[in-house]
Amino acid sequence: MRYLVFTALALVLLVGASSALPNQVTQTIVATATGGDVDQGAENYVYEAGGEGTIVTQTIDMTAEGTGWVEQDANNDAYYVDGDGAVVTQSMSMEASGEDVFQNWYWGYGNYADIYGLGTTATQNIWQVADAENYAGQYAWNGAEQDSGLITQGIGQAAVAGGDIDQYAYNDVYSYGDNSAVVQDVSMDANAGGYAYQDGYNYADMYAFDTIMVDQSATLNAVAGDWVYQYFYNENWYAGTNTWSAQDIIMSGTGDDVDQYLYNYFSSDGAVSESTQVLEAAANSEGYAYQDAYNEALTFGDDVLGQSIYLNAVAADYATQYGWNDAYEVGNNLNLGQLSWISGDADYVYQDAYNYAEFMDSVTVAQDIAFTAISDDVGVDQYGYNEATNYPLYFTGGESTNLIGQSISAAATGGDISYQDLWNYADTYWNWDPSTYTVTQNNVATLSANDEAYQWMYNWVDWWYSNTGPVAMNINGDASADYVDQYHENWLEVYT
Repeated sequence: MRYLVFTALALVLLVGASSALPNQVTQTIVATATGGDVDQGAENYVYEAGGEGTIVTQTIDMTAEGTGWVEQDANNDAYYVDGDGAVVTQSMSMEASGEDVFQNWYWGYGNYADIYGLGTTATQNIWQVADAENYAGQYAWNGAEQDSGLITQGIGQAAVAGGDIDQYAYNDVYSYGDNSAVVQDVSMDANAGGYAYQDGYNYADMYAFDTIMVDQSATLNAVAGDWVYQYFYNENWYAGTNTWSAQDIIMSGTGDDVDQYLYNYFSSDGAVSESTQVLEAAANSEGYAYQDAYNEALTFGDDVLGQSIYLNAVAADYATQYGWNDAYEVGNNLNLGQLSWISGDADYVYQDAYNYAEFMDSVTVAQDIAFTAISDDVGVDQYGYNEATNYPLYFTGGESTNLIGQSISAAATGGDISYQDLWNYADTYWNWDPSTYTVTQNNVATLSANDEAYQWMYNWVDWWYSNTGPVAMNINGDASADYVDQYHENWLEVYT
């Protein structure tokens, strides 16, 4: 009888143990190798850990020195970590030297965490350092999903190679609950004897839940003996209401030819948000320089938004530069500032800047474009356009009180044939209920070319007849060349 009782008790204990989950997991891998050709692999894996305050820590540290090729691949995976206040920490460090270096290039990717519960915390970091006689390739990815908590992701890459360098860095977050926050950062540095290629993003999808904040940043630097290509974007989707968002990207590229692409996107799913978007790029090229920068925001009222672009390029052949800001406000109470600042120096310089804003009631919109360009041979083309429109009021109507300020300043020097085509356009036509608008437009430019100078400058306002308020329009243009074509226009159109 006693045997049966003890047997039954043992079975109960076994059943209880089988249903329990570990609530504190620590996994550590340290690998060091020296040789000719070196192949290193490492993986930490957890499938299910749970309970309030669960802690999962995963660490991988890899170092390799080879006289031939070196391959390093590693993953940290934490699946189904469930518990309020759970903490997941994942870190990965790779350092290698050899003839050719490949880090997370074959089967490794980086860090992944899947977390359930309220008030959770996840931290993911990847560091990669490569010193290659010939080629270096680096890949890093952080991925995380959460119900409600804080996720911090960081990637740092540094590579030196006698030949080519490829770098890829990506952060992904998916958040499925209120009161979440995300911090994402990427740093990429390349010094290549051949080409340098850098590609990355920070991505956060907040699924329309109220979000405390999303902070996304990136710094890319590349020096190459050949071509430099840099591409990066920040995206913050469906951030809900009462949110704060900061997005910034900084790029620097030096090479025979330089291509730079940088984009920010932000959208909220309700009123009350504060967002800043900043894009900065500098290019120095023995051939051409191409820069494409774009900020976009979609919000729903009670917002403070700032969009800024700063581009600088010096090239021996030609420089092409685009700086565009778009803001779509489907709601009232907006303070918006948009700036596109572009500077170029090359045989031929092409500059294109565009600020666009859609708004409703009780808004202050400030749009500014600034160009500077020097041509050493062919000439300069500058195209600037500020547009602010109340088009969304076409669908809702209602009285409106708004302030609109638009400014363009442009300077172009040198070259045989140069063009300036500069527009400020305030569209207040779409609100057909009596409203008040204050509109100020300023358009100032200087143009100096050797043979031909074409300068066209415009301030336009479309006005509904029942609107009231002051309008100030100013143009100041100066142009010089053997032949000058100059046309300036202030135009106020009243519609009934």
